[in-house]
Amino acid sequence: MSNATPDFNSQHFEVAGFIREVFGYMERFKGQLFVLKIEDDLMSHPLFPVLMRDIAILHKAGIRIIIVPGTRNSIDAQLKAWELESSFYAGVRLTSEETLPHIEQASLGVAQHIMSHLTASGLRGIQGNWVLARSMGVIDGIDYMRTGRIERIQRDILDQLLDEKFVPIIPPIGWNKLGHAYNISSTELATELCKYMKVGKLFFIGNQNGIKLDGLVTGKNTKYLEPTESGVISAMDVDQAKELLELNSDQLDFAQMDYLMNAIHACEAGANRVHLLSGEFQGSVLQEVFSARGDGTMVYANQYSSIRPAIMEDIPDILRIMQDYIDKGFLVPRTQESISEKLKDYVVYSIDNSIHGCGALHEFENGMAEVAGIAVAANYRKSGIGDAIVRHLISVGRMKGYKTLFLLTTQALDWFYHFGFVDGTVDELPPTKRDHYNKKRHSRILMLPLDK
Repeated sequence: MSNATPDFNSQHFEVAGFIREVFGYMERFKGQLFVLKIEDDLMSHPLFPVLMRDIAILHKAGIRIIIVPGTRNSIDAQLKAWELESSFYAGVRLTSEETLPHIEQASLGVAQHIMSHLTASGLRGIQGNWVLARSMGVIDGIDYMRTGRIERIQRDILDQLLDEKFVPIIPPIGWNKLGHAYNISSTELATELCKYMKVGKLFFIGNQNGIKLDGLVTGKNTKYLEPTESGVISAMDVDQAKELLELNSDQLDFAQMDYLMNAIHACEAGANRVHLLSGEFQGSVLQEVFSARGDGTMVYANQYSSIRPAIMEDIPDILRIMQDYIDKGFLVPRTQESISEKLKDYVVYSIDNSIHGCGALHEFENGMAEVAGIAVAANYRKSGIGDAIVRHLISVGRMKGYKTLFLLTTQALDWFYHFGFVDGTVDELPPTKRDHYNKKRHSRILMLPLDK
């Protein structure tokens, strides 16, 4: 007999679940292309070498990587050193003939700095210019001079370099067919790569640790967004991102609005995921890649998480997730056979095709149904998954026309109260459930009328 304490068992389940998750994501992302825009103000941060090492870990795990350096701070410092003026209009730098050589020098310097760190981590970085650009010209009376727009990215060269295990570093300088240089936006460059390359993930890595939900106005699509423990919106789809932009033009700062707009554009261009996260926290990139709930904010184009009917292949995961609850006495034991017999009653919460929560709605006589088997993987219990499953089962109960839902619980009374459940008695249970009520376990009974 094991002498392990409940806390030790919880930690064991959490660690084991995390290990499974990491291996699952490693297999999923192997061979995919990640584009990383890295802000240059991180280069002076003590953890910058750690960030570069973590990027090397991604590459060694079989992930293909392109890096786009953000260069705004380095350009500002270079121009200040030469006592040159630089102005912006609508967030875009106006590049004069006089400032362009200094902007080029600063941009190439940032790329070289990143490449030296990649080399120190055992990677083969390669810096080059594979971007064709054209002048922005004059817009609404504003002459953008030597600021340009991207015309084309030389995908064939980048594909060849990626196949040869290089990490291309693309500074935000473009050239026209006559060899004239243009200063281009690094954010635009990172986003445009999603149009030319098949990008699995696009990262904006700076000092913003995601977008906080507190203080934002929410609407129909965003009212159920769940923040992390740090208050950050963990994930949203493109429609939710558009709604936040529309409703919060006064609450979001320029950087957050710029991220959301470019995240939407990148997803619409073909990127699966776009992440905003801070490079000032150790391991933030690895956690964002190898965990379904990282530290940053993610905008996704395709389905990221969903509650769906359980299938036979889900049964081992359902048993795995339930086991910690069973060990603590929160749930009665289930077997593969007992779940299989009532599989049509079960739903699972799936994130990137991994199961992290489950629940069931069992039909009884007298227009009643039981909410049962609610369980969430140990490392996702503060993610809102349990709430989502219960709300889904209540919705299913209404859709099927049940008059009353009920449940039996020993530890989660207060949690179920906030869904509208109220105290009930054994006599109120449907006859077949009442006849099998375990008096020794003495579970509390909660009821939720649906016909009101």
